[in-house]
Amino acid sequence: MPEFQSHDGITIHYDDEGEGPLLVLLHGFAADANVNFVRSGLLDALADAGYRVVAFDARGHGLSEKPTDTAAYGLSAIRADVPALLDHLDARDCVLVGFSMGGHTAIHVAGSEPRVRALVLLGVGSHGIDDDSDSRARDRRRQVLAALEGNLTEVHDADLKRFPITAGLDREPLVAYVKARLADPPEPFPPVRVPVLLVVGTEDEEAGDPVPLAAQLDATLLRVPGNHFKANGRPELHAAVIEFLRGL
Repeated sequence: MPEFQSHDGITIHYDDEGEGPLLVLLHGFAADANVNFVRSGLLDALADAGYRVVAFDARGHGLSEKPTDTAAYGLSAIRADVPALLDHLDARDCVLVGFSMGGHTAIHVAGSEPRVRALVLLGVGSHGIDDDSDSRARDRRRQVLAALEGNLTEVHDADLKRFPITAGLDREPLVAYVKARLADPPEPFPPVRVPVLLVVGTEDEEAGDPVPLAAQLDATLLRVPGNHFKANGRPELHAAVIEFLRGL
């Protein structure tokens, strides 16, 4: 698996499959490129459709370096990993494909990085767009932190009680990431002036309502069967992403 040194020296690992126009895939929290894109079949579907697909493990996740200092997970540092990857690949342009946490990152990068020519968002909705207008996002982060630190009496969401198991030995960097997010001031998404496709599962309660975000980004919105964790594996989602890409 190839790797590169990001803007601050953090080592980032990535998958690089296929040939053609470049797609950069950004995964979700407490997962990695393998969990969200390889196992779902999305990476192979995109590569088979004639694209070069680069999916990297975010800092603190997967095979990438896992610092435990909260300062390493500032939003500017996380977002800067994407242009650092483009520099490493000597890429002239790309389409960003972001799932959940990766979708939030992708929106902010697309608003400032001229090499991004289109955006595909998966499993992203109203939750977490602006913590002032949606306090549930911050409450959920507090519960995630409690789950990661083993304080299960503070966790009301049954699904989050599995975090101490699924995170395994990598809990410390995930704790640092969540603490950094809780320290962030509210920050609405920036204007995005490239074509956007937004695909959300019909049973995806994690994302929240995708309609306001679609309107804000002037995005094409599609609902497919599945929840937050299974929709990426649906053939309807694969077909919709490929159709959107071919229309660019």
